[in-house]
Amino acid sequence: MTILEALHEYLDAADVDEKTIQAVANISQTQSYDAGDIVFREDQASDHLYIVTAGHVDVQYLLPSGKRLTVDTLKPGDFLVWSAVVKPHTTFSIGICRAKTEVVAIEAKSLRALCEKDPHFGYHLMGQMARVIRRRLQAARLQIADSE
Repeated sequence: MTILEALHEYLDAADVDEKTIQAVANISQTQSYDAGDIVFREDQASDHLYIVTAGHVDVQYLLPSGKRLTVDTLKPGDFLVWSAVVKPHTTFSIGICRAKTEVVAIEAKSLRALCEKDPHFGYHLMGQMARVIRRRLQAARLQIADSE
């Protein structure tokens, strides 16, 4: 899948200008990870917003005991590192590939500048990020309830 195909399929961009989609593609690259690879760690700078295009990534929280708790497993179409567009732009979890995984990595600083330049796109993207955050909170709540 090309970067443009992934953006058209997963960015939910039906009402986003093609010029904007191309601008996002220009600040994006594909990356591949093997099973067990860590895509990001807790408290890192969120330099990229990722879209999973193949494979699966476990989102885990590090508990005070040192144990990792998987709160969500992401599949193609899901976003990783929503903190790339939400201040303070640092990660809150750990992302570990469950299988060979491919992502589109969108450079965060340029993406934020594009959102400021095109408020319609920025509003649209933030709506998607709000849905991602909501899903993570729901998943975390269910995992916490199951662990009691």
